[in-house]
Amino acid sequence: MPVPQDGAALIEGRVAHKSSNALRIVFAGGPGESLATGIQGAGDGLAAKTAVLFGFKNGGTGKHRLTYGNGDIVWVESKSRQPTEITRGDGSPVAKIERGETSTALGPDGATLLSFVPDPADARTPDLFRILLRTANEQELGRLDVVRRAAGWSIADELWNTYIWWDHAGEPLPVPLLGTRLMLHTEPDPIVRDILLAACVDITLGLRPYISAMN
Repeated sequence: MPVPQDGAALIEGRVAHKSSNALRIVFAGGPGESLATGIQGAGDGLAAKTAVLFGFKNGGTGKHRLTYGNGDIVWVESKSRQPTEITRGDGSPVAKIERGETSTALGPDGATLLSFVPDPADARTPDLFRILLRTANEQELGRLDVVRRAAGWSIADELWNTYIWWDHAGEPLPVPLLGTRLMLHTEPDPIVRDILLAACVDITLGLRPYISAMN
C-alpha cells in the first residue's frame, strides 16, 4: 500500500447544530486534536441571528467566525455572487476567494495563492464533492472532499486510508452538508491553512459552491 510522504496532513471538519440552531464546524487533525471551530453568522446582526434561531436560515451567506484553539480569530464573510472575504480578528485582510466553475484565492495584492478545481475523474458522487487544490504555480497541494452523506466519511483514497481515523460513519445529520476532509501532501503554512479552513467554512456554513458540479 502506498504511504503518504513525510509531513502529509489530514484535517477533518464535522458539521452540527449549536443550541442556537447556528451551524458549527469543528476541525481536527486527529483523534482528540481539536484545531479550530467555525460558527455560522457569529458576526451577523440581530435580525439574521433571529432567523437562524427560529430555523429560517439553515446555513447561507453571512459573517462566519473561525476560532483556533489558541484564541486566534479569522472572519469568513460569505457572499452571494461576490467574492468571499477572509480577514483576521483585527480586520487585516488574509485573502478573498473568487468563485465560479473553479475558484481562486487571491492575496491582498491580488496575486493568486490557491485554486480549487474539480477532480477530473469524479467531481460529484452521491456521497462527496471532490476538489483538487493547487498552488499558484499549478503544483498539486492535495484534495478537499465535501461530504454530502454519511457514507462519504468512510470513502478514502488508497493513498490516504491509513490516515483516516474517523471510519465510524454515523447517521445523516439535519445539516445541508456533513463536513469536509482536507488531505494535503505537506503541512500547510499558516496563511494557506487559514485560507483552506475558511474555504471549508464558506462551503459548509455559507453553502457557497466552489466548482460547477456543486451548483
